[in-house]
Amino acid sequence: MASGHTILPGDVLTRAEIRAIFGGSPQGGICPSVTKRTVVLYSDPKEAALWGYQDGWLTEEDGLGPVYEYTGAGTKGDQTFAGGRGAGNAAILSHTQRGRTLHLFVHAGKVRGSETKTHRYVGMFAIDDELPFVPRQGIGADGKPRNTIVFRLRPNGKYERTQNDALAPAPDTMASFVPRAVTIDMIQSAAVTKGTFVAPDLRRVDISATLEAAAKGKLVRVGKVHTPEFQRAGSEETTVRQKKALLVESFAAHLESKGHSVGSFQIKVKGKTSTLRTDLFDATDHALYEAQGASDRDSARVALGRLLDYRRYVKQPDRPDRPDAVVLLPGRPDADIEALLRDYQASLVYRTADGAFEKAD
Repeated sequence: MASGHTILPGDVLTRAEIRAIFGGSPQGGICPSVTKRTVVLYSDPKEAALWGYQDGWLTEEDGLGPVYEYTGAGTKGDQTFAGGRGAGNAAILSHTQRGRTLHLFVHAGKVRGSETKTHRYVGMFAIDDELPFVPRQGIGADGKPRNTIVFRLRPNGKYERTQNDALAPAPDTMASFVPRAVTIDMIQSAAVTKGTFVAPDLRRVDISATLEAAAKGKLVRVGKVHTPEFQRAGSEETTVRQKKALLVESFAAHLESKGHSVGSFQIKVKGKTSTLRTDLFDATDHALYEAQGASDRDSARVALGRLLDYRRYVKQPDRPDRPDAVVLLPGRPDADIEALLRDYQASLVYRTADGAFEKAD
C-alpha cells in the first residue's frame, strides 16, 4: 500500500484509499472528480467477462508504443456519450479538454479477512490523440448484440505492464457482419453543422444533440458540405480522416435510401489481440468498400491494400464467394490510378462536384 499521498504503479489500495488521493465515487468503473480534476478508471477482468467484453493491453504495438483497451460504461444496450447514461464515457473522451488526469486501476484481490476489494495502480494515461476509441460489437448483459465504446489509452509517464493484464489472443480467425457504429471521426465531422470542430476543446460547443445522434450510428446531416476544412491545430492527416468520415456517412446514407442493408465487418485474426473493422459493407450487393479522404495515389493504394487484406475474411451465409472490392474516393483520380485498381479487380466509386456518386467504368 502507498504511504501518504505518494502512489506508484504497482501499488495496491482499497477504493477508500484511492478516493482520498484521486477522488471519484465509491462505486462504478468510471469515476470523475471535479475537485481532484481526475477521472479514475477501475478494470476487473472477471467482472468484464460477465458482461461480454475484455479490457487489457494489446500485444501488438504501433510506432507510438503500447495501448490499453478499456471498455466504456453500460452493461446492456448500445453504449453512448449522451445524457446521464453516457456521462462517464463523455468524461473519458473529454478528460484532456477539461484539464483532468486519467488514472487506471486493475482489480487485485481483497483485504485479508475482509470482503473489501483492492486495486492495483497501473498508472496515469491519456486517450490516444488520433484514435481515442473504436466501436466494437458485443453481447450485453441481456444477451442481446450491442455496440460498445472501447477507449484506446496510452501511458502518460511511469506505468506497470504485466502479462496478467494482457488481452487474450483470438483462438480462431472469424469475421462477423455488424451494424454501423459511432466513431470519433463521425462525432467530430457532425460538428460541422454547428460551424465549430468538436476537438480539441469540447467545451466550445453544445454537442449533446450531436453525441445523441452519433450514438445511434447516425450523423447530424451536413447538407451539401463536401470537403470542409476543419479548424483544428493538428496534422493534415487528421483533416483527411474527417473528410473520409463525411464521405463514408454520406455514401452509406445514399445506399440506405435505395433500400440496401449496410454495415461493416468486425474481424478477429487468430493469435492477435487487436480487432479489425472495415469501413463499409453493402450486404445487398455483396460489396466491400474502403474509403479515403483524398483521391491521390497514396490514398488509393492504402484503400486497395486494405481491401485485399479484409476481403479474405468477409463472407455471407448465402454468398461463399469473396465480395466485390470497391474503393470509395471524394473525387475522381487520374487514369493511371483507375488502371491500377482494375489490375487488382477493384472497382471505383467517387463523388462528383455536385455531390452525387458515380461508379467508374
